[in-house]
Amino acid sequence: MTKVSIKICPNLHTILQDENFNNFQVVQLRDAFLATSTNNQSVGETYKFIYRQVSRLVKKGGLRKVNSKNSKPMAYQKTELFNQIHFVINESSEDIKLSPKLKAKAERDDIQQLKERLKQSEVDLLACIGESEEYMRLYKSFPEMKEHLESQYMLARENSSKLLGQIKAIKSVIAHQQK
Repeated sequence: MTKVSIKICPNLHTILQDENFNNFQVVQLRDAFLATSTNNQSVGETYKFIYRQVSRLVKKGGLRKVNSKNSKPMAYQKTELFNQIHFVINESSEDIKLSPKLKAKAERDDIQQLKERLKQSEVDLLACIGESEEYMRLYKSFPEMKEHLESQYMLARENSSKLLGQIKAIKSVIAHQQK
């Protein structure tokens, strides 16, 4: 008898290899998968992905459907063949390939977050510039406080430079994302 090979993502493999994870519903497997996944996939897309994987395992004989007494969602159990399956861990791909619509929405969300971050950095930059200008005015009015005001002025200028660098970086990333 030839050994069955199945490609599987690492997170799903880890969950299914757990001896205590047996007699489960697709929803339970989906929730366990979402808890271990680092991707920002939707619950619906994840359900479809998990259902396809479970269907493949049923087809290959690694899982079997268990009919419940009432017509609740189908449960699945591991078979004897499950432990004999050669799982090929698919490290290179994402857990779920996002549909073009979801990918576009994720990109729009990323750009929106970047734009919000840019606005906040610009507000912070204006505050730092105003702060450094005020230290200069105070220095002219109170020359006896030169040492303290000078150090505060230098800190405000340093913060302004850092914020300017952040703004340039964010604008660069936004420009790149919008190409």
